[in-house]
Amino acid sequence: MEQQRPSRPLDNSVKNRLLSGYTIHKHLPIMKTTRLASSLLAVFVFLSLQSAFAQFAPPSPPPQVIHAGHLVDVASGDVLEDQQILIVEGVIQEVGPSVAHPEGTVIIDLSDSWVMPGLIDAHTHLALQEMDGSDIDDAGSYYYAGLIEDTAMRVAQGTQMARSMLENGFVWVRDTGNNGNYGDVTIRRAIQGYWVPGPNMVTAGRMIAPFGGQFQMNPEKPDLGEPEYYYADSHEEIILAVRENVHYGATTVKLIIDNQPYLYSEEDVRVAVEEAHAMGVKVMAHATSDEGMRNAILGGVDSIEHGFNPSDETLQLMADRGTYLVGTDFPAWRLGDARYASNIVRSQKAYEMGVPMAFGSDTVYYEAGRTRGEQTLDFLRSYVDAGLPNDHILRMATMYAADLLGAETGEIATGLDANIVAMPANPLMDIENLRGIDFVMKDGRVYVEDDVFVWETSRFVNNPRRKQQRGNMLGRIRNR
Repeated sequence: MEQQRPSRPLDNSVKNRLLSGYTIHKHLPIMKTTRLASSLLAVFVFLSLQSAFAQFAPPSPPPQVIHAGHLVDVASGDVLEDQQILIVEGVIQEVGPSVAHPEGTVIIDLSDSWVMPGLIDAHTHLALQEMDGSDIDDAGSYYYAGLIEDTAMRVAQGTQMARSMLENGFVWVRDTGNNGNYGDVTIRRAIQGYWVPGPNMVTAGRMIAPFGGQFQMNPEKPDLGEPEYYYADSHEEIILAVRENVHYGATTVKLIIDNQPYLYSEEDVRVAVEEAHAMGVKVMAHATSDEGMRNAILGGVDSIEHGFNPSDETLQLMADRGTYLVGTDFPAWRLGDARYASNIVRSQKAYEMGVPMAFGSDTVYYEAGRTRGEQTLDFLRSYVDAGLPNDHILRMATMYAADLLGAETGEIATGLDANIVAMPANPLMDIENLRGIDFVMKDGRVYVEDDVFVWETSRFVNNPRRKQQRGNMLGRIRNR
């Protein structure tokens, strides 16, 4: 698709004429000449700034209309035939059998495809790659990986993995820590600034935990868990940890509740939640015990990550309070049959009891010949094995995950961001059909077309903010 040319800045001769009011209007009194020159100077500065700002982002695509042969309505689980989608400046403006075609509209023909909202992974670790058996061997341990690799190398790895996520249809991810020293924030900013391709990101920064984080520390080297984790034990330390994370670019907060004999209490969690929510930041809780889950839920977190073996009472509490479950259920070959079966029972109960559920993978391991995006799709399988309806599974990976993240996406509907994927077979019939995604649009820009990744090195780049504005904690620059 042809891109619009950027506006051309004023050349030096025009600048000189604008700044030289006394030579253009020599006949005017000196006071009026000065006033005119000041006005012209203000106009010139404004136009120059507008031109400069425009140079930090690619020009917006022209209006686009997608001809969708089979439009998957994830909210209802229905398929609408022969629909059109009008997109202007990255936002869906109209959906229906026939939509407006503004002047210069580009037609995208997906008349033979199943079209649906882009996918969302609500639990990623893009800056963590376990490399068991590689030249620098971390023995498949994320603790060792954090000790061996510096943040710069992990950002480089994450850049590749972010692209693979987008290639496979994931337009948003929530990165949940284990990224060195704010490596996830760096990846997010690089994507926002058009330096590299990847999904939109919500980033957790450093995980906040009681002393020791998720590991057993050596008393002679007690600081090895940092900066991967931010140790915070008192309420004052918890508040400082939340503020420091947000200052350095976190757009969500992750608490490690119960990996030590000493757990974060309900009161501890509430301190973090109140501080974060006051800034518009959501809070997730890594919790794997029933006690830990209850403390986190009662403390007000927005989601429970993992949530293994909860009691029926705890699941009911989640349903009553609207707390999301992000199950992160590894494939059976990786987890073992017993634990896999236990997770299936938990998912069945959560679905039957009305617990809000969002898809999250937790992929961290290496498989030769496969990308991170390809691996991530494996994590949908446990919900199929649990007997959850396919339309519910699709909602978990689109509109429900979007609700958890606070992203303006998740459905193909007027006013939402144009995050759209397409494939040659119906995902409502078989979730495995998502592996055939051959078209990906993120925020109105096409990244995969006819199963080919179409990214070109951008000639317009930016260094986006690290610290986000209060009330805008998704911290993204909408790719308009």
